[in-house]
Amino acid sequence: MSLVDKIKDAAGPVITMATPVVAQAIQKATPLVEMAMEKAAPYVEQAREKADPFVHVARELAGPMVEQAINKAGPYAEKVSVTAGPILDQAKEKAGPLVEKVSGMAVELVGAAVFTADKATGGRYHDQLESVSNVLSRNGKAGGSH
Repeated sequence: MSLVDKIKDAAGPVITMATPVVAQAIQKATPLVEMAMEKAAPYVEQAREKADPFVHVARELAGPMVEQAINKAGPYAEKVSVTAGPILDQAKEKAGPLVEKVSGMAVELVGAAVFTADKATGGRYHDQLESVSNVLSRNGKAGGSH
């Protein structure tokens, strides 16, 4: 059973219990969120218009740095995963449920980091980001993609 499947099995009952509460919270919050969005819409559009040129410049400037970071981090990520793997396996045996929780968080964090970097670069480095994420995922330590 993969780590993701174990996490799903462990989280399933909690998700089932939380679903009605979340649904109620969404139901109560939706009108407020819609009202806030409606009132904020003109300001959001103004902010987009003002920020667009800066975002474009930031993407152009950050792109080469992100690519360089990916190229340099990729091999290290694999080394870390291979080196830390046996230690993490021992920790799982000893710490059990706590390690499962941390592993779930690691999956989410890596996925969020990949998603954020991908979004920040306008998808230009999607394949490289996905590759780094897949290295970690392939070794069963963390991973995820959006």
